[in-house]
Amino acid sequence: LSHKLYYICDRGNSMEETLKTSIMGKIEEEGYEAFSCYDFLDFGVYKTISKCLERMEDNGEIRRIIPGIYDLNTYDRFFGETPSPNIDAVAKALAREYMWDICPTGSMALNMFGISSQVSASYTYLSSGPYRDYQIGNVYLKFKHTSNREISTYSGKTSILIQAIKEIGEDNLTPEILIKIQNHLSKKEKETALVETKNVTTWIRNIIVDICQKG
Repeated sequence: LSHKLYYICDRGNSMEETLKTSIMGKIEEEGYEAFSCYDFLDFGVYKTISKCLERMEDNGEIRRIIPGIYDLNTYDRFFGETPSPNIDAVAKALAREYMWDICPTGSMALNMFGISSQVSASYTYLSSGPYRDYQIGNVYLKFKHTSNREISTYSGKTSILIQAIKEIGEDNLTPEILIKIQNHLSKKEKETALVETKNVTTWIRNIIVDICQKG
């Protein structure tokens, strides 16, 4: 009887290790900096994945950021601390879980084009889902409902480009800022933006044409 129990326990541990290996492999393959159970449902049912993530958290392999959302527990030996969570990665993990279309606004959009390195206390995303607020340490992550057409009509980079231009404002777009934006767009992304933004507000369209045709 004891041999049979040992075999069952050993088999259970082996299955859990296999599941953990699969989870870690997908994290690396997809480049997830934040993730939830829903990212790994191709490996098993929700309850099984959830328990595995909980054990990985207990073992210090991953860190729970907010309920249901985790990242890798990467301790920085130089600074003697664990880095702060990547807010954009958390937003994307939530969007994958709830199947929202999202787009960063404000300082986050500017950060993605190298225009600002400001660390904000609040980050807002346009979302096809409901209004939601999350607190992550001293930072607030907000999702603001908008027409799905406003964000799903465009590719991800075009959506962020539009929001960055709106945040800067028509009168504040200097040649230096335009160059920074140009440098963060590939040739393909510029071509896509020109096609996708034919019907946006005139002043925004003029700036996009200037960025994409001259850059």
